[in-house]
Amino acid sequence: MMTTTVIALLHAVLAEPQFTVKGALYLGDAQGPAAAAENNGHGLNFLGDYSNGSDVETQIELITAGALVKNAVLETGLNAQISPAGTPRLTYWRWRLFNHGDTSSFTPGPDTLEALYATTPGRYKLVIGQNDTYKLYVRRGLFEHDRFILDGRLGQPAAGNGVQLVVKPAGEAFQAVPEKEYDLNISSPDVLASALQSGALTVSAGGSAQQPTQIAFLQFGWANPYQAQRFLNQVMQDYIATQLSWKTQSASTTEDFVSNQLKNISTELAQADQNLASYQSQTGILDVPQNEQTIINQLAQYQTQRTTLQLQRDALGQLAGELKNSGGQLNPYLVSQTNDTVLSALTTNLSNEELKLSNLQAQFTGASQNVQIEEAQVTELEEAIRDTVNNDLAAANKNLANLDQIIGNFQSQKKQMPAESLKVIALQRSTDVLGQLYVLLMEKQEEAQVSKAATIINTRIVTPADMPLKPTSPKVIVTVLFGALVGLVIGVGLTLGRRAFSGCFESEEQIRSAISRPIYAAIPRQLKGNITASIFGATGRTPFSEAFRILCRSIYLTGTPDEPMVILIISPSKEDGKTTVAVNLAKTLSANGKRVVLVDGDVHLSRLRSLLRFGNDHGLVDWLASGIRPELHNWPHQNFKFLPAGAKSLLGHELLNEERLHTIFWSLRADFDYVIIDSPPLPTVSDGLILGSFADLILSVVSVSHTSRRALNVHNELIDTLKRPHGIIINEVEPEIYGGNDTSFFSETMRREKCAGWFTFEQS
Repeated sequence: MMTTTVIALLHAVLAEPQFTVKGALYLGDAQGPAAAAENNGHGLNFLGDYSNGSDVETQIELITAGALVKNAVLETGLNAQISPAGTPRLTYWRWRLFNHGDTSSFTPGPDTLEALYATTPGRYKLVIGQNDTYKLYVRRGLFEHDRFILDGRLGQPAAGNGVQLVVKPAGEAFQAVPEKEYDLNISSPDVLASALQSGALTVSAGGSAQQPTQIAFLQFGWANPYQAQRFLNQVMQDYIATQLSWKTQSASTTEDFVSNQLKNISTELAQADQNLASYQSQTGILDVPQNEQTIINQLAQYQTQRTTLQLQRDALGQLAGELKNSGGQLNPYLVSQTNDTVLSALTTNLSNEELKLSNLQAQFTGASQNVQIEEAQVTELEEAIRDTVNNDLAAANKNLANLDQIIGNFQSQKKQMPAESLKVIALQRSTDVLGQLYVLLMEKQEEAQVSKAATIINTRIVTPADMPLKPTSPKVIVTVLFGALVGLVIGVGLTLGRRAFSGCFESEEQIRSAISRPIYAAIPRQLKGNITASIFGATGRTPFSEAFRILCRSIYLTGTPDEPMVILIISPSKEDGKTTVAVNLAKTLSANGKRVVLVDGDVHLSRLRSLLRFGNDHGLVDWLASGIRPELHNWPHQNFKFLPAGAKSLLGHELLNEERLHTIFWSLRADFDYVIIDSPPLPTVSDGLILGSFADLILSVVSVSHTSRRALNVHNELIDTLKRPHGIIINEVEPEIYGGNDTSFFSETMRREKCAGWFTFEQS
């Protein structure tokens, strides 16, 4: 928990502060779901819908479009971070310590530059020169010189060696210092724009998902609040400009086309006027006689009429050919070219009647009266159309022949006119036509300009982005608390996992349910406040000492009164607390008036030797080796004796001498009521099987949270081979169940007894 808390704290203070700016756009051209459904119900097509306005979701997607975001990145220099050389990274703790947590420290200062429209990623060095000039270098490694790439001037575009950008002062108070160096780091605008769209820049609509409002809320998080504010405002402004550009695109295209045509016509008109003036000056003919001009105009009119009549006759001829085939269909375009209202009305009626006939044929057979009546009407209309077409065609041919005769007469009169007059008339006519076309294009250009100027969009910036006053991250307190919580969860998880996979008993209840042997006592865990520092100190009556009185009571019920008893204290593994149990059991029995000897049977790794500080005194090993009984040690209570493990090194075969062990325990039985043997753990060491063969009672100490299930099973199987009474002592149970740490119940009794020879040991 402490580790994760420290890591979270370091992460918070070493991270860059992040600021979030917010803005709002009114999407006036967006249509809601109801309006979209209404338009679809009226049969509007997709292009029509889009030209009138798009829905809120579509406009939000357009705001975050890659090209729009990329342009804003380049226009604000968000992808080009420039700072004086050697400036350390502004972490949260630096900002809090040196800038006192003031966001105004991010506003441009007298030495602040910005790089706009930079598209080439890389690390660069910028050196200020004289008269607002600068030199740009590509940074190399530690052992290489920086490579010069271009010269530039502040505020003006610069390009060279594949790099292009505009470096300019970020504020009005900028002061250029010659030879001052700056670090310039440029990232790819495409990559940055894509990254911003993935999280830093978010756009959402107000209202609900089913009924969104036309307000779009923009939010952008960045390390520099000044740059964040500029970027978000630029995104909103670019979106409005893009919308306006799309709205006026049609008028702009028309205006450009008309302007180009107007330019060409103007050139041709000027050339025609020059040709006319030049010819008139050469021939001296400024104007032709009125009668000649009239003949030319009438001839032009008759030729125009003949062209129209020719088109009409051709259309009628094609219709007559189609009508010869009774199954043929009339071409609506040809009908419209005949300029005959009667024929158009007949064609419309025929179409309606054919539709009725088709419906009747689908419902009835051909013998039905309704079908036959409708077929007769269709046939009648077809005959009427044929007659009309034939009559119109005959009339058109006759009129065309008359026009040809009239035009021929005027052509004869035209041939009698002087060539100079005809040339002047042709030039004047060309000039007039070009002049009329020029006037028409002028009118169209004015219409396009008016349409473009009158085009407006309803999208507006409701709330521009402002400079935030506080960072949104890192949140030190939240981060530290979260780190502590994560550490706590991890710690609990590791503890539970360790317990789940350790294979050990985790509670007294698990031990009781897992074994079938009698339980002689449950020893509560000793708290640090209850462990006596000196073995000679008085401890008083506690739940711990009372547990051993219960153990003594269980032993009394097992053995025969007035007969000596050998008790083997053993455990399945090391550090289960068997030595503590053995010592305190011997102490409690001696306090009850019993003659007790405690035998250190762990001759390989004597816990009692180091605990009671006997050193290399003679003991059990020496007795086995020599057959001579060593002197037993006395303890504060006169009934309590101690036989240490001994000073000699023990060979494996010496302990296997059962005759000598029998002699030793027979001798101890004669002098003591209880012989307590502290045995090495089984199955770690096999000595317990030999010592257990001489025991009247074997007590196995099982520790909560330490003894493994597998070790206990093997231990019990081996003990069962000795055919001796076998019981269990549960050690290190929860003290709350047995009175906790409260000794007030025993205080009055202890004042009366004033026992000075009681001692306890820390559990091993």
